[in-house]
Amino acid sequence: MSTLRAGKYEIDPVLFEKGFAKGCGPFRCESKCCSVGVYVDLKEKETILSHKETIKKYMDETQTTDDSRWFDSEIEDDRDYPSGKAVGTEVFNDKCVFLNKKGKCSLQVMGNEEGIGGWAIKPFYCIAFPISIEDGVLTFDDFQQGETQCCSTVRNFSAEGGSVSGGEMPLVDSCKAELEFVLGKEGYKQLLELKIQRTK
Repeated sequence: MSTLRAGKYEIDPVLFEKGFAKGCGPFRCESKCCSVGVYVDLKEKETILSHKETIKKYMDETQTTDDSRWFDSEIEDDRDYPSGKAVGTEVFNDKCVFLNKKGKCSLQVMGNEEGIGGWAIKPFYCIAFPISIEDGVLTFDDFQQGETQCCSTVRNFSAEGGSVSGGEMPLVDSCKAELEFVLGKEGYKQLLELKIQRTK
């Protein structure tokens, strides 16, 4: 079988083969993926810190406003990040430093409240989750599989895109917002064309 591609990424067939059970999916986010923090590109770290005083206004008593405690000290080499390097956000009170007591991201709250947009400084992989890029392949991140309903898939989607095990629709459809964010509108259209080709 030839390699599937959309935009600049190779596509993991899992996006067509798995999906969420009815009533589940990213739109029902439980924020548990935020419990371990996230890796961000070094440029994203710089952007976040450039807004640090404004971000602090939107943090609550369960978070730390000590910005020296927001990121790990160790830098990782990872070619799936634009700079080729990534650093993790710290965990504070058993959750990402930027997650407030209501399960909302302070970076997104700040962006919305300050009028720059909820995704303006939110890290790429936070916006894309549960879609991920691994070694240049666009795929589904299953680290919350079985742990949360919002990010646990069901198996055995038929070639026509319908589920034979109680699911609603495959990842390529149910993660439209996340996939459009990663691929852009044209890239997402290419992904849908791949879906159609697989049904022929």
